[in-house]
Amino acid sequence: MTLINKKKLSGLYLGAISAAVLAFSACSEQPKTVQASSQAASQVSDELSKQAVYQTMKYVSDWQMSKFNKQTNLFEGYEEGAFMSADQADSHPQGWVYASFHVGMAKWAKLAAEQGDESYFKQLADIAKRNQYLFAPRIYNADDYAIGQLYLDLYDQYQDPSVLEPLKTIFDIILLSPSTTDLYFKKIKVDPKADQDNNESPFDEFEGRQFSIVPCKSRWCWADALFMGPPVWMHLAKVTGEQKYFDFANKEFWETANLLWDKEDHLFFRDTRFFERREANGEKIIWARGVGWVVAGLARILENVPAEHPQRADYEDIFKKVMARLVTAQQDDGLWRPSVLAPESQPYKETSGTALIAYAYASGINQGLLDKQTYLPTVQKAWSGLVNAVQPDGKLGWVQQIGHAPDTVSADDTQIYGVGGFLLTGVELYKLAN
Repeated sequence: MTLINKKKLSGLYLGAISAAVLAFSACSEQPKTVQASSQAASQVSDELSKQAVYQTMKYVSDWQMSKFNKQTNLFEGYEEGAFMSADQADSHPQGWVYASFHVGMAKWAKLAAEQGDESYFKQLADIAKRNQYLFAPRIYNADDYAIGQLYLDLYDQYQDPSVLEPLKTIFDIILLSPSTTDLYFKKIKVDPKADQDNNESPFDEFEGRQFSIVPCKSRWCWADALFMGPPVWMHLAKVTGEQKYFDFANKEFWETANLLWDKEDHLFFRDTRFFERREANGEKIIWARGVGWVVAGLARILENVPAEHPQRADYEDIFKKVMARLVTAQQDDGLWRPSVLAPESQPYKETSGTALIAYAYASGINQGLLDKQTYLPTVQKAWSGLVNAVQPDGKLGWVQQIGHAPDTVSADDTQIYGVGGFLLTGVELYKLAN
């Protein structure tokens, strides 16, 4: 593939965004309270009761939102362990980090609204309005349109069709001119002789932020994208009744899933770079958060695949297989380690991957896809581990930082995508609670 001129590439993205703007203008165990501090004792509990689960989610979400700057739509300056440089793509307020947080917050907001508290939905509506219902700049990259899920959730709540106009415009552009790149993860090399992982990559720049250029990311070539992308397309198909959105997502999902699926271990590689890599113990490198993105994405996808769809059984089959495999890798404290098949390689608690996996189990039970008697103990154990990672003030710790492979984690490390996963799990557990 030839390298596109940087200014031309920027113009392509920004032109598409401008087009969007114009279009828009037109069982329960006995209670076991976490004894982190007397302050948190009455707020945070791993007891599986509706009241305890609800209060725990509220405590964690309220702490997180107390760090939000309404002027910038950013979480700012509260934690070195959650630092995102202002000049990096990951700090974009409409990028994947924020989108994955809002996915969990919207689920929590719906539950809170059902209990008479609409304040969380109002917060999200204000955020979306300040976003002008737009996206981060790379229109073909699932990381940058994942926030469309927030706008869909707000549409479900308030039935305002205007919030969907930019989303529909962007997706229609993609449908008119879909990417035809292959799904093999290759960075554009500055030095052709350099190793892929240690080679400097060229960047495109938007709004003072640098975005790396990885050609295959114009499709869903990495595990995370199966959480960021297809649920948005399928949800849009459901609310608009336009089959074209579902058909695109269905086709692209299976292209990626069939490539990254490990038929031997019933797990998912993060991307094609990991096919031949091995841990020190000889096992494959299966990243907990990577496979967590996939199973959480599948749980969300299955909410939108019609029962009569010819591939419904295929979605259910692959979901059940990976969930049956993951249960064998859960550790005694309820958490999964960063490396699923080699927990000793990075022997740290890790809450973001655990939260996504736990959500998939709980959602699978609630959807009637997973046997409750078999898997509820797994969910309870994971929830206990997650709650024990909540610090006295409500901060969720032990979240592996932004990356693409198993890495070190500390008790003070946090990130908002971890909180998003925590809230997703809690909402599904609330449904299961006595």
